[in-house]
Amino acid sequence: MSGPRALGLGLGLASCVVAIASSQAPRPIYGFSDKSVAAQRALESRFQQSVEADRIRDFHREYAAKPHLAGTPRDRELAEWTRDRWREYGLEDVEITEHEVLLPYPEEVTVEMTAPQPWRASMKEDAIPGDEYTQADVGLPYHAYSASGDVTAPVVYAGSGNPADYDWLRSKGVDITGKIALVRYSVPYSYRGFKALTAQHRGAAGMLIYSDPADDGFRKGKVYPDGPWGPESHIQSGGIVFDFMVPGDPLTPGWASVPGAKRIAASESVALPKIMSAPLSWKDAQVILRALEGPEAPKTWQGAGLPVESTARTQLYRVGPGPATVRLRLKMDDRVRPIWTVTGKIRGREEPESLVIAGNHRDAWMYGGVDPSSGSAALMELARTLGALAKAGARPRRTILLASWDAEEFTLTSSTEWGEQHERELREHAVAYLNVDSAASGPNFGAAAVPALNRLIGEVAAEVRDPAARIPIVAAWRARAQKERGTLPTGGGGELVNNKLGSGSDYTVFLNFLGVPIADLSFDGPYGVYHSVYDNHHWVARIGDPGFRYHGAMVRVWGLLALRLANADVLPLDYAAYAGRIQEFIKGIDRRYATELAPARAAADRLVAAASSAARDMEAALTDGSPVVINRRLIAAERAFLDPDGIPGRPWYRHQIYAPKFTYAPELLPAVAEAVQAGNAPEVARQAKRLAAALDRAAAALTGR
Repeated sequence: MSGPRALGLGLGLASCVVAIASSQAPRPIYGFSDKSVAAQRALESRFQQSVEADRIRDFHREYAAKPHLAGTPRDRELAEWTRDRWREYGLEDVEITEHEVLLPYPEEVTVEMTAPQPWRASMKEDAIPGDEYTQADVGLPYHAYSASGDVTAPVVYAGSGNPADYDWLRSKGVDITGKIALVRYSVPYSYRGFKALTAQHRGAAGMLIYSDPADDGFRKGKVYPDGPWGPESHIQSGGIVFDFMVPGDPLTPGWASVPGAKRIAASESVALPKIMSAPLSWKDAQVILRALEGPEAPKTWQGAGLPVESTARTQLYRVGPGPATVRLRLKMDDRVRPIWTVTGKIRGREEPESLVIAGNHRDAWMYGGVDPSSGSAALMELARTLGALAKAGARPRRTILLASWDAEEFTLTSSTEWGEQHERELREHAVAYLNVDSAASGPNFGAAAVPALNRLIGEVAAEVRDPAARIPIVAAWRARAQKERGTLPTGGGGELVNNKLGSGSDYTVFLNFLGVPIADLSFDGPYGVYHSVYDNHHWVARIGDPGFRYHGAMVRVWGLLALRLANADVLPLDYAAYAGRIQEFIKGIDRRYATELAPARAAADRLVAAASSAARDMEAALTDGSPVVINRRLIAAERAFLDPDGIPGRPWYRHQIYAPKFTYAPELLPAVAEAVQAGNAPEVARQAKRLAAALDRAAAALTGR
């Protein structure tokens, strides 16, 4: 049927469907009783409609207007600006907490080649029209916590600077001892601090890290300002501290660096490198690479190649040594400086002591367009919108605490110090921590979280629409996954969450030290200007997220997660999913240690049973209106995975399920995994018993025993 009559019938049928739908009970929400769902959905609708992309753009322009390295006057200005806006938006208990931490700045960073011809690295990023800056604005590019010194030595190209790379060099008769290692940031990615530790252990005299165009430059596509990838002069600054040993202020390991706190000597810190290290651009690094002779580098080390003038050929990378010799001179001031954490609350109406925490770090290596100002702008919009709801009377059941961290780029510093300072309160009352480091550099949603949050994240991703695809984020994620993998993921949405957690952002103290469930959220895309001067407002506004639509989507996801955790009758923490994942982690361990792992497998089975019992108790509590007891048990469960003695050699890291590898990559069941890697069967058995004890503590917490 067609024509006006058919159209009229269609509209009439649609009206009937709407009327029927409106008379039915609202769709359920995990953790909410039937009586609570309608009010929560109305609140969420108001919240989603209140998010404004233009405001986010304005916030971003302010945060990224000037370089704001941690501890600088501009960093302090932004802390105060953040505080003032939060007070204006109605947040309560807004304050700036000052910590005094080791925060070294460079006084000299010099890289010069003395042979086969004299040459000096510019240590400067070329200005782009419209993005002009002065060297005084941005300072010297450097590696925080590098040792100071002056050394002249032959250069050896060592690929990505991982242990296997040095093993290959040794197999070719190339000795790194006393040499300067030239390494790439990627191939595959590993944290620059791990590269420093590896070079230090192998006896290198110094290290230079550069960005190869094959990894983040012209071989990937168009470079800034025409595309997202890094131009040849971009330099990636960053820290090389060993925060995989202990994060936070290296001189106050495990306790807060409040004014007057005791400090250890720098020589006693396990987190501080003893090797010199500096960053280089591709523009400068290729000069050194061209001068190297010796064996041909492996194919996987060849990178973008070295163009030969007047021909279409490229010169292959060689590893040296010789004849390239470099003098590396570094002088760091190694000063203790103040940093500033900004916190504010929307106080809960019924359980004000319970805390749902959302945080982003404010400090940047330069302008921080994506990292972290995209997240900082999103956090400001979250403060504005949630504050407006509270002013209008829509106060959450539990307190939502917002945090603007400082010195994350150095060693996850202010979040760690603040977490250590408030350890007792957070261990007792923190419900979850929701982290957004970089909100948006593209359209691809990503979430990493403990498995207890899988279902919650999946449900929220089904409520927020992808700005470009105009379908729910979880549907857009599935479509992209199908295109990339050739298969369509199935399930209720939890499959979009990565449950393998390492480190590298401010969630670390909450998960690994305090035992608080965490989620880390982002929208990603091609991004080749990381930690450089080109990571600025223009890059984000023109390339990363024109219109700031994905920033808005991030605020909606972040806010809905916070509101559901803050308002749920029964906390939406799914420990059945967590227990199942732990069983999978144990099954993934080398089968040669099956006997030693038997206690852990049995404990995991008991945890599965306890989680199933807790799920039934959660349903009962929603029905009979008595959630207090089960909520206490759910909060206690993540804490139970902590062992006060920590993992061997790294006592700060207490979590028995998660820790970072030295590369920042996830280390699952870390104490057991490291014993397996060492091939130490008795130690595997000992650590399996400690793991079993943690799983049994969690089972007891869930069942209230």
